[in-house]
Amino acid sequence: MKKLILFFLVFLLSGCVEKEIIDDINIEVGVGYDLADEAKDKYKGTVLFQEFQPDKSVINRTFSGSGKLRQDLLLEVTKQSSEPVVTGGLKVAVFGHEISRKGIYDLIDSFQRDASIGARVFVATSEGSAEDLMKGEYGTRGNSTYIYNLIQHNIEHRDIPKTNLHILANDFYQNGKDPSLPRLKKIGEDKVEISGISLFNEDKEVDILPVKDMFFFKLLVDKYSEGNFDVELKKGNIAAVKSIRSKHKIKMTDNHASITINIEGIIREYTGDELASEVVGAVQKNLEKEIEKECLRLLKQFQELGIDPIGLGQMKKSNHRNFDYKKWEDDYKTLGFNVKCNVKIEETGVIE
Repeated sequence: MKKLILFFLVFLLSGCVEKEIIDDINIEVGVGYDLADEAKDKYKGTVLFQEFQPDKSVINRTFSGSGKLRQDLLLEVTKQSSEPVVTGGLKVAVFGHEISRKGIYDLIDSFQRDASIGARVFVATSEGSAEDLMKGEYGTRGNSTYIYNLIQHNIEHRDIPKTNLHILANDFYQNGKDPSLPRLKKIGEDKVEISGISLFNEDKEVDILPVKDMFFFKLLVDKYSEGNFDVELKKGNIAAVKSIRSKHKIKMTDNHASITINIEGIIREYTGDELASEVVGAVQKNLEKEIEKECLRLLKQFQELGIDPIGLGQMKKSNHRNFDYKKWEDDYKTLGFNVKCNVKIEETGVIE
């Protein structure tokens, strides 16, 4: 009898769900935000939709609007769309250079309050306007999928630390860690590249980490499961260390941060004649020195900027019950750093 009642309840409830056919709605898959030209306190948004064709190709369609709130933008876009606008398919959100400099708090807050937006949305900044970035024609599966896969690939196999809307919001709302976001650059009507990392002080972009520093930055804030780095040796020879796996450990004291980075890798290519044991030893030693030098430089650079993308304050807070964040802000200015790197080459590959 209980099973029969349960069956009827499920049947009745299922009839209350509003059904939407995917061909009869516009699903927001990407959005770009810039400052509106006519008023610096208004946003200009470019919403990206994808229209799937019978031959499995994708047509990118964009609508633009402006307002002081994200909802103002969506209302304007709804007026331009012949089908209902649905936000549940959002994959990427991009902030233009000017709006990143002014502050992105309001928009991040609106994302957090929208239950239809998933926490795994990728958020990025753009070197130019976000509108221009959204209006390209990238790949064969649509612009949002192209940009999403570009960021995902660079997280898994290259130098972008793990990032998504959930991580961004967590970094923003907690004391002791400043957010960072991947930076995108449109290099053609059909191409986008990673051009660096945007570093934030609270919700405002204050500096850009260039591509050459991204490897060292990821060693400090994340871990590698599959990385790559070229090591220069004497006589102009180069060893390509591939399949890099890394992890780091940070120990905080009252006025000092000691960071240990452990790396395992494989030499896949070497431009010299013979990859002897002394060459392998030189690769390990040179890579250790390079990482220690560059990571220490980055830590001091962050300190001078007054930002903490590594999260040293958060680490200290987790170890101190009565953590005083205001005191930490002063202590951070004079904090000493020590970086120790240990490299282990597990095997060698081919030579040229």
